[in-house]
Amino acid sequence: MTVGSPIVIGTVGGPFGIHGWVHVRSFTEPAENILVYQPWQLRRKAGGWTPVAACARAHHRGFIARVEGVDDRNAAAQVCGAEIGVDETVLPTADDGEYYWRELTGLRVATLDNDDLGTVKQVFATPAHDVLVVEDDERERLLPFVRQVVVKVDRQSGRIVVDWRRDWH
Repeated sequence: MTVGSPIVIGTVGGPFGIHGWVHVRSFTEPAENILVYQPWQLRRKAGGWTPVAACARAHHRGFIARVEGVDDRNAAAQVCGAEIGVDETVLPTADDGEYYWRELTGLRVATLDNDDLGTVKQVFATPAHDVLVVEDDERERLLPFVRQVVVKVDRQSGRIVVDWRRDWH
């Protein structure tokens, strides 16, 4: 395992049945990748990460899992809301021009004229494209993460160069 916190790939939902199974919400893309990334670690609301053996499978339009040591509905209720994490080494390497959102968060954003727009605080998906939430001391900007706007992502220097103007909303 590498040093650092696991990457959150989903959360545990409510109990499923009486034998300790739980519903699982996937944050992976595609969603079924949560079935592939192993081993899991769980983090409950006020605790640290705990490695667990789990088997998961697709069920209707979602996923269910059986976590080692969770043998009945009451025990399943105790892990509801827990985050599911994996070590980053189990995730595939991003192809050229592709990025994990966690890699973009925290990078500085500057225009082609080297005008600093702030820091990426969050990335989220829309039906059309991903969006960078960029904040500075004055405001928050939502920049589309598309080739027409994002000119360069330089992870080494911690910077994204965009074709954007400070006065654009």
